[in-house]
Parts: sequence; structure tokens; C-alpha cells
Amino acid sequence: MQAIRFYLALYLIAVKSRAEYRVDFAVGVITALSSQASALAFFWMVFTHAPSIGQWSSAEVLFLFGLTAMVLGLAEATLNGIWMLPFYLVAGELDRLFVYPVRSLPFVLISRPELHSFGNFASGAITVGVAWSMAPPPLAAYFLLPIWVVSGALIYTSALVVIASLSFVMMGPHAWHMLAVHNLLGSARYPVTIYPRWFQILTVFVLPFGAAIFVPGKWLRGDFELWVALVAPMVAAVFGILLANSVWNAMTKKYQSTGS
Repeated sequence: MQAIRFYLALYLIAVKSRAEYRVDFAVGVITALSSQASALAFFWMVFTHAPSIGQWSSAEVLFLFGLTAMVLGLAEATLNGIWMLPFYLVAGELDRLFVYPVRSLPFVLISRPELHSFGNFASGAITVGVAWSMAPPPLAAYFLLPIWVVSGALIYTSALVVIASLSFVMMGPHAWHMLAVHNLLGSARYPVTIYPRWFQILTVFVLPFGAAIFVPGKWLRGDFELWVALVAPMVAAVFGILLANSVWNAMTKKYQSTGS
């Protein structure tokens, strides 16, 4: 309980420090909204020329759009600090962290929330609301939505941690390898069945964003049972957390401070 209070206090301090620059916050939110709007513009362009994509209707694909944006927004608002890992390594910022009596991974994750995430999350919530107004879901969907969003954010962050941990052996102040994970999350906006078979396996089983986004969408279409939509996202999230923690612990043993 004491550890939870510590991490909560650390997170609140990080949020306050980021929120201090109001213009930066406003610009970030506007940028996030613009990014989502451009993606939705492409969505509408596609559906003005085709009635469906991979037999998914516009409302069903719109749900995938919204859920993906909510997952991204929650992850950025809470566990975004992993993006700073390459810079911490080059600057030797981890030297002090590794002597603190705290777990290093949670400390890194919550130390730098991105407040533009509110733009992503809000646009995603609105998009889901529009999708569900076009095709009303079962009542259970409203209770499952928080589980899907939280599970998706944990899966996404876990994948980022696994890939980011490569920075311990490939020094440099860049995060290009992490952008691959970010771009893969973006692919969840569309039904995974429209992609090649190898890509389906990658995004459903290896980096299982689909477990928290595509599987719920399939349930809403009536293709899966309710228990699948409930259990699959949580199982994938737990697996991701365990894998990310194991990889992090293994790779931090290779840390030799800056200049090494």
C-alpha cells in the first residue's frame, strides 16, 4: 500500500509539472485532435466508395477507430515515460534511479505523462459513441469498454517496454524502434482480417493489440461469445505485463551507465 501511495504521488507530481505549460498543453491537444481527424477523414473517404471493409460495416470499423484512440490516449496519459528511455540512457539519468529503493520500471513509466493524450482519448470516446449510436451494442458492452481500454493500454505499453529495452544494447538518443510499435497500434483501426496472414498473427498473438480491440469488435458483430470478449483482453494484458517485466529485468542488467 505504501508503494502504491508513492507511485501515485510521483504520478501526480509529473502531471502537475507537465500541466504547468498551458500553451504547450493546448497545442498538444489540438495536434492530437487533428491527427485523429485526419485518420477519420480517410475513413469517410473509404466508405464513400465502398459499403464495407472486409465485410465490416462503417459503424463496426468506426468502433475500432474509437477504441484504438482511447487505448492510445490512456497509455499516453499514464504510462508514457518509456519513450524517454533512450534519452535517459545517453544522459546517464538511470544511474540515480537504480539506487533508489523503488521498482525502476513503474518509476520510468509514470514519470512523464503526455497531456495531449486527452485529445486522443476524448476523440476516441466520441467516435465510439457515434459508432454505437449508429449500431447500438448489447448493454454488456458499456461495462466491458473500460476493461478493453485498460487492457489495450497495458498491452500497448508492454510491447513498447519490450522493444524499448533494446536501447540498453543499442545506445543512441532515438526511439525509432519504438515507433514501429506505435504504428502497429494504428493498424488496429481496421479489421485485422484485411491484412496478410503473417500480419494477423503478429497483431493478435505476438503484439496482441487485436485481443483488446479486434476481439471486442468481433463480439459486437456476434462472431464471438461474451466470455471471449471479457477474458481475451485481460489474458493478453497479463501476459504482456509479465513478458515486459521479464525483458526489462534482463536488459537492465546490461546497463553500464553513460559513455559505456
